[in-house]
Parts: sequence; structure tokens; C-alpha cells
Amino acid sequence: MLRILDAIPVWLLALMVMGLLFLCLETGYRLSHRKPGLGDVSALQASVLGLVALLLAFSFSMAEARYSLRRALVVKEANAIGTLYLRIGFLPEPSRGEMRAWLRRYTDLRLEGHEALGNPALFATKLQESESLQDELWARLEALAPRVETPVLILVTQAMNDVFDVSDERVAAAHNLIPTSIFILLLVGMLGSGVLLGYRPEARLRGLLSWSLFVVILTAVMFTLLDLDLPTRGRIRVDQGPLRSLQEQLRIRP
Repeated sequence: MLRILDAIPVWLLALMVMGLLFLCLETGYRLSHRKPGLGDVSALQASVLGLVALLLAFSFSMAEARYSLRRALVVKEANAIGTLYLRIGFLPEPSRGEMRAWLRRYTDLRLEGHEALGNPALFATKLQESESLQDELWARLEALAPRVETPVLILVTQAMNDVFDVSDERVAAAHNLIPTSIFILLLVGMLGSGVLLGYRPEARLRGLLSWSLFVVILTAVMFTLLDLDLPTRGRIRVDQGPLRSLQEQLRIRP
């Protein structure tokens, strides 16, 4: 599904969904006048709309949990990098100054990368550069290990492991999306509810105002859900404020 969303602009996809909903409403309206004897469908309409509402609530709950996790990981990463920066101060010069300079560069790369999630190529480049810096930091710590006291080495090693781990956690969280099957089921429910709502044997005119409200509101809710779930698309983005604040702090520290 993500490949489809990457290939088609969001506004065009929204128009397509709106068109499908209007088509389903028209189908239901015409069916109700060709075969008006299908019986009372009000109970079925209420059941299907209730199911769609339940699916939307369930999907929003999943998307909000993933969004909250991504926000929490930004704070966690900023804290981990800040802790490592301080603990590197226990190491001797010139390694202390070099590793802190690398860590400042590492913070810049992490911030630039996650602010460029909408550009997969740039994100991959920044991620690769940050992983190269991880290797350099670890290699320098290994070289220093014989000359550093064990308690200090343990503190720095733990902090560095936390920085590396949270980096992997953020990448995993960016790819942790609502299953495609749920979105397909939700779309089927929306289209089915459109057919049922359009089924009005007693009506002589199409309810264009009610149809328009139904289509616009349901499409807006659907794409707000997508916006919340997909970190690479739309206007709802995870705030990188904690990393940005850390970047400013590290620039003024020695």
C-alpha cells in the first residue's frame, strides 16, 4: 500500500476515493428504484455504519499509538546522545574532543535525516552517514579500552549502546504501520455503506447535500488517519524539537 501512496499524489488519491463513494451512492440509488422491493435496509445501514465507525476508531487507536511511540523515541534519542556526550568527558584527550565532535555531527545527521523522511533517498544517505559515524565511535572506544579504567569504560559503553539501539528503534518505528488489510477492509466498508445509504426507494430526488457531506467527511477522516499513520507523507509529522534543542546545546558546549 505504501508503494501506491508513494506513486500517486495524496490529493489525487483523495479525489479517487471521493469519486468511488459518489459512484457507490449512485449505484445504491439506482438499485433502489429498479428493485424497490428489497425490503427495509435501515437496520443494515445502521449495522454497516456502526462497523465502519468501529474500524475507524480501532485504526485511529493503532495509528495514535504508533505516532506517540515515534514522538517518545525522539526524546529518548536526544537523552541518549546527551548522556553519551557527557560521559565522553571522562575519556582522555585528544580522543575526548574528537569523539565529541563526531557526536555533534552525528546529531546533525540524525536530525537532518528524520526531517527528510519525505525524501527516501536523502533519508537513506543521512542514515548511512550516521551509521558510519557509529562505527568510528565504537572503533575509537575499542582502541581506548586498554587505557581507560573499567568503571569509566562501562559507563561510556552503556551510553554508546543506548545511542545505537535507539537509532535502530526509530528506523523500525518509521516502518511500523497499520496493516494494509485493515485499510482495505475499511475501504470496503466505506464503499458498502455508500451503496446502502444511496438505497432509498421512497426518495424521488438524490440527496446531493447529504451525499456530499457523507463523502467529504468520510474521505477527510480516512486521509487524516493515513496522515497520522504514515511518517513520510502529509502534514502530521513527528516534532524533532528535542533533537533540535540538543543540537543547539552541543554547539555551545566544549
